[in-house]
Amino acid sequence: MKKITRRTILRASGLAAASLALSGCAPTGSACVGNGFSDWLQQTLGKSGSAASSESTEAAAPDAGAASEAPAESADSSLPAYNADPLTGEPRRSNGRMVGVMVNNISNTQRQNARPQRGLGSADLLIESKVEGGITRFCAVYYDANAIPEVGPLRSGRDQFLQLLMPWQALYYHDGESAPCTKFINVYNYSGLNIGGKSYFGTTTHPHVAHRDSRGRNVAYEHTEFTSGAEIRQAAANAGIGLQYPYESTFFRFADYRTGAENKMSGAAAAKTINIVHSDSYKTTFSYNRWDHLYKMSMYSRAAGAFENTVDELTGKQLGFTNLLVCFAGIADYPGNSGGVQQVDYASGGEAYFFTRGAVQRGTWQKASPEHPLKVYAADGSELCFNRGKTYLAIVDDDEWQNFNYQ
Repeated sequence: MKKITRRTILRASGLAAASLALSGCAPTGSACVGNGFSDWLQQTLGKSGSAASSESTEAAAPDAGAASEAPAESADSSLPAYNADPLTGEPRRSNGRMVGVMVNNISNTQRQNARPQRGLGSADLLIESKVEGGITRFCAVYYDANAIPEVGPLRSGRDQFLQLLMPWQALYYHDGESAPCTKFINVYNYSGLNIGGKSYFGTTTHPHVAHRDSRGRNVAYEHTEFTSGAEIRQAAANAGIGLQYPYESTFFRFADYRTGAENKMSGAAAAKTINIVHSDSYKTTFSYNRWDHLYKMSMYSRAAGAFENTVDELTGKQLGFTNLLVCFAGIADYPGNSGGVQQVDYASGGEAYFFTRGAVQRGTWQKASPEHPLKVYAADGSELCFNRGKTYLAIVDDDEWQNFNYQ
């Protein structure tokens, strides 16, 4: 078994480089945030808060420098123009705008239990990261609002997910958000694409549309809210938000659908089972199925005291992914009285592990600013090539490095 040992020295820049300096940041529900945020923006990103706020919400699409490299094996000039789905690399299905929906993942007790969730099996990209108190949360990303079934339980927004969506001008859909999340929305003028947020700092808000369903279970009220594609479209219409967007690049670099290209991971080490630890009680594992080339997902349930298959309640099917990407990053509490809300150090980049076709490739990831997309590179500096299909992305704390393993 390949065991990843913790690095002897964490990156010197670490969280300091990406710290938002939110002195006196209050827990969710309070607007008490210090003024250090704008200073950090100017020092780290070369941008002032006022300059960032003046930019148009519709103007921050990925630019040519940020776009993924040309798809693998696409040099043939006789091929038709490349027109892939931005999230899967398959032939484009629509010109819809990406939609990211925040989904609850708590599983601590019978009453504090959001699983099994609905609608995750329809997501093209599933992002998991720690939020506070050791729990993780999902952002389910869909290529188009029309592709969204019932999804939930719905939960509040966090900036570590928002920052991954911002370069793509995705609709961000949730119920409530942390004060740091609102600060990002305010500074980067993203309120026009943020539905279900808070009015901290005088930020414009757009109400979400959702419904309640206890599913016949004795669960806490906060784990009973769901939404759907129809409700999301209604909320967008209420806010005057367009659900079409002309993407010219893809979230990751994908093997070219026009040639049937495939990343067979020739010569790469085998990786049939992957174990990811976010915290003591939030652990995610994947097992590779060679028949359908999918990594099947399971999670540890504190409520059950055991690992359980991660299924979509709407279909009863276990979630499976063509690609897995594990990005290690510095993660820590926001400074001050933040209630344990977590900040991710995106500015420093870090080490990445890419899994597809039952094998692993080690690389690095970069995300220079909230306006830059996440980029993943191989050891030779080339951009990693993802196989076409669904992707699971984990943003994992450096402190859990020693608990990550695959075989």
